[in-house]
Amino acid sequence: MSSYRDILYRNYSASFEGQKAFDAGMQHDQYEATYTHLPSDRSSSIVDLGCGKGEWIAWISSKGFTQLTGVDLSPSDLAIARKNDPDRRWVEENVVTFLESHTAAFDLLHAKDIIEHFTKDEFIRFLTAARNALKPGGKLWMITFNAQSPMSSVTRYGDFTHETGHTPSSLAQCLRACGFAEVRVSGLHYCSSGLGGRLRALLGTFIYGCCRVLIQLRHGKGPQTPGIDRMTASPDLFVEAVKA
Repeated sequence: MSSYRDILYRNYSASFEGQKAFDAGMQHDQYEATYTHLPSDRSSSIVDLGCGKGEWIAWISSKGFTQLTGVDLSPSDLAIARKNDPDRRWVEENVVTFLESHTAAFDLLHAKDIIEHFTKDEFIRFLTAARNALKPGGKLWMITFNAQSPMSSVTRYGDFTHETGHTPSSLAQCLRACGFAEVRVSGLHYCSSGLGGRLRALLGTFIYGCCRVLIQLRHGKGPQTPGIDRMTASPDLFVEAVKA
């Protein structure tokens, strides 16, 4: 009997109809605003875990990076990626088993919107595999929704394949336990430069600022950990961790 993952990941994006349509331009604008500190070495070995249709790979390729690999479970999404960039390395495989088959091989691992698809045990296995697959000093970048942001349940339950939600504290906890150093977790709220995006940013500044105060009232300010914004209420989280 097929599992829900076998069925839903087979045509992952198509199941959302227009919600996950290929729109490289819109995605690239978001990447420009989010990834402001790229590696200086353009020959760095980089893997996009859960690459989907290859939008992030196409964007970082435009920045001069050449050693790029995309890994995903969805044959239909990878078919689009291969069609748009047939010379790139695309791997149809579970990202964890892919990582476990490589040791000290990569400079940067990028995982956007995938860790919420793991169970708790799978997430720890993923972090361990990621650490082992990185070269010394290599970095893991992750983006996920912020489970302590208001209305986070809309994201958590808006995709049937989501298994877990994460906060800055829980992410830092797991990364440290799995041997990562220099862990940084910050809030992220991307808005486009258009009128609608500017209005969203303005409202977000007020709403998420108020929620930040509520989180602090609930938990207390406590000791400050450099690099970990424990009180952020922004809808998304950007995580960077370094292999010692």
